[in-house]
Amino acid sequence: MSASQVGDTLAFPGPLHGLRVLELADEKGQFCGKLMADLGADVIKIEPPGGQHTRLVEPFFEDVPHRERSLSFWHYNTSKRGITLNLSTRT
Repeated sequence: MSASQVGDTLAFPGPLHGLRVLELADEKGQFCGKLMADLGADVIKIEPPGGQHTRLVEPFFEDVPHRERSLSFWHYNTSKRGITLNLSTRT
């Protein structure tokens, strides 16, 4: 295990470093993905076209309702990558 310099401290990779996780979870499971990502796993959040319904959970940044401004969604999905996947079509 090697460390990298971050600011004035040494940063070591998390215990899940090297693990890739595909997250297909609703609001009950997205916290688990957040924990894994925070512990170093490469978490890829898979959302349906138009985004997951949790993007509409309040509160919103600057109280402006929008799918890209949900503070709840931002909190539970930090440290993750994301893609959209349509399972109803072949292409």
